[in-house]
Amino acid sequence: MKSNPKKLIVIVGPTATGKTRLAVKLARKLQGEIISADSRQVYRGMDIGTGKDLAEYGFSSPPARGGVRGGGSASGAKFGPKQVPYHLIDIISPKTQFNVAKYQKLAYRAIAEAQKANKLPFLVGGTGLYVDSVVKGYIFHNFQFSIFNFQKIRKELDQLTLKQLLAKLKKIDSETHKIIDQKNRRRVQRALEIYYETGRKKSDQQEMSKPDLDILILGVKFPLEKIYAKIDSRLEARIKEGMIKEIKKLRRQGVSWKRLDEFGLEYRYVSRYLRELLTYNEMLEQLKMAIHHFAKRQLTWFRRNKEIIWIDNAKTAETMIKRFLRK
Repeated sequence: MKSNPKKLIVIVGPTATGKTRLAVKLARKLQGEIISADSRQVYRGMDIGTGKDLAEYGFSSPPARGGVRGGGSASGAKFGPKQVPYHLIDIISPKTQFNVAKYQKLAYRAIAEAQKANKLPFLVGGTGLYVDSVVKGYIFHNFQFSIFNFQKIRKELDQLTLKQLLAKLKKIDSETHKIIDQKNRRRVQRALEIYYETGRKKSDQQEMSKPDLDILILGVKFPLEKIYAKIDSRLEARIKEGMIKEIKKLRRQGVSWKRLDEFGLEYRYVSRYLRELLTYNEMLEQLKMAIHHFAKRQLTWFRRNKEIIWIDNAKTAETMIKRFLRK
């Protein structure tokens, strides 16, 4: 199927819902390329813990740094019939700082490269901030926050009272403070989150500029209880696959304990186990719970976006995409 150069398919959802597997399946059928929207898969050497699963794309190992068309490989590379080109995986060292502004720039470049090759770009991932930066067209001004800093800030905001949030908003964005519904905690906190997401106040958000793309956003729907069960079984499989050895290797390569802690989830709790701050069983149980909470936060984030169409099977997704491409 020929790709319309203005079309972009976005597939989102919480962790462990199979969104990457779905996107790769659809990309094979529709001559597509995957642009990852995962804040940790950009890092080299973080393979098992982030679930890169390159075999799903048809590769036994990374074919080139950063992907298979851009990021260091030659444009116009040839691929086997079952290989799906991907972008923004394995592009930087885990010792290097990365943020959403850098991600957005690379994602737009990857989308353009896919379209130039007459391929249908699929933006796929669970990092809502990265997805929104692309589909909403955030304009960044000397933006320095990393996704990990933002997650920490958001957690801190969750702990504040409405009165404390309002005081913070008044200091950061007095114009929004004047007109916002000061009894609506969700809106007050969201105004603060916009500042930490974009580096700009909500009152200045008219500088957002949506990209010149026709976008279809699909969300992979699963009951939360099933997601939790998948998380638990997947975690145990990853440990058997060698996730602890992977994190030991990162340490030998010079990645600090502090940096591993910043990456959160698997890297945080396994590093605590390796430092003997947790027993093996404590690490396993606390990590399962942390990933459960993470999945719930992802779902909350995506549910805010009313443009997402929620689907629960590949057939429905394919039908909707084909209908969208015919428009």
